[in-house]
Amino acid sequence: MFEKLVRNKYSMLLLAIYIVALYVILNKAIVPFVFKTLEADFFTGDPSKSGQVTEVHDNRTAMALLQCNRYVRERFDDKADLTFENKDYHSWDIGFGRFLVKSSVDVTEPGEAMVRKNYVCEIKHTGGDLADQDNWKLTGLALNDVKQP
Repeated sequence: MFEKLVRNKYSMLLLAIYIVALYVILNKAIVPFVFKTLEADFFTGDPSKSGQVTEVHDNRTAMALLQCNRYVRERFDDKADLTFENKDYHSWDIGFGRFLVKSSVDVTEPGEAMVRKNYVCEIKHTGGDLADQDNWKLTGLALNDVKQP
């Protein structure tokens, strides 16, 4: 049976080389990559700032909404009139200074009809004063037109 397995005189040598190569790749490339990924800001943070499963409305999510509104405003021309929905919005504290905000904005471009756009914004508070714009980092923003009936 062993003779069938070893048809070539180099088979066992190649098998040993493959095993050593896989071991080296695992220890020198894959494991360091996994550890580097786990050390990223996304997975670490102060446990006291861990998120909540339910929707949250507090001063931190209100500031996240204002910062998201600022990032949405940057996507439009200065001549556009934007009216943000600051009362009927949804927000979640997803932990470690990260927030998810879902709201809408009415956009009126000069000479065009008003268009309502829904947006979802993922934003991270990097520390410091909540009111300071430099302490916020946009990590995702999606704008979608609301379909009119």
